[in-house]
Amino acid sequence: MSKIVIVDDDLFILQLISEYLKKEGYEVTSFNNGQTLIQHIRDHRPDCLILDIMMPGIDGLSLLRQLRTFTEMPIMMISARGEEIDRIQGLEMGCSDFLSKPFNPRELVGRVKALLRLVQAGASEQGARKNQESQSDHHTYLAGNAAVSEEYRQVTVEGKEVNLTQREFELLAFLASHLDRPFSREHIIQQVWNYDFLGDVRVVDDLVKRIRKKLVEKEATLMIDTVWGFGYKATVRESEHAYH
Repeated sequence: MSKIVIVDDDLFILQLISEYLKKEGYEVTSFNNGQTLIQHIRDHRPDCLILDIMMPGIDGLSLLRQLRTFTEMPIMMISARGEEIDRIQGLEMGCSDFLSKPFNPRELVGRVKALLRLVQAGASEQGARKNQESQSDHHTYLAGNAAVSEEYRQVTVEGKEVNLTQREFELLAFLASHLDRPFSREHIIQQVWNYDFLGDVRVVDDLVKRIRKKLVEKEATLMIDTVWGFGYKATVRESEHAYH
């Protein structure tokens, strides 16, 4: 049974969504604010999150930013305003889908099902890929003062580990294995997500920003460069002082 968490300060919406999802057999946990959400996600590891943007206290976008530092689970954002800037910000920060209020609860349920199917398909493909990798040599890519280990799924800079999420590691490992070769956002999504993606390809931009920040903090000479009008490529700076 898939576990779904809903966060919305509108109690009517909260109850409505919960009832529709429970009828479909999902295990549902609901919150009317985001104060304890982060710890709940860490402790219970749900399969999907439905998150309202406009809430008192900590808002949905702030919660999304925190969540994407440690989890890649599907997150659907909902907003009463329905402004395009909300949708763009949410997608760029890593939400999986976006739905404007008012909405048909059946559409929301359908989108949740689609997200979960995509995750399951991606997990199956990833499992098959790992099985193939287990039968072949694992690679460690050396790029400047950084080492990217596929076997240990770890990136280190002069021996110090860079703390990356699963998606961040997969994107960096893919680019590092093809140094100086540019890839489009669409190609990156195909390689990193391994299944059709519902959201905007610009989510890659936010992922790259997070990786860049972590590499800079460790003074890595491995960098991700923007290829304007196309996508990104991994390169190596001549020295660690290139940041300054």
